[in-house]
Amino acid sequence: MIRLNRCLSNAAITDLNRRFADIVRRGEIVQGTALRQERNEPDIRNLPRLIFTPFRDRFGRFRDLIDAINSSPTR
Repeated sequence: MIRLNRCLSNAAITDLNRRFADIVRRGEIVQGTALRQERNEPDIRNLPRLIFTPFRDRFGRFRDLIDAINSSPTR
């Protein structure tokens, strides 16, 4: 899970899924809200999140994902 300051556009999420499918272990990257474990943290509860299960050994590609997120259009 990656917390964001702003929601990404639907097109950006589609693009991230296309470009970074190789680092997602199962499912896909989805934009969501606070996880159950975070609901008691009011300072971050309202931040949007990208939720996915990554392969943990692809750190270089993970950095590429962060760069792509930072340059993606928001809503």
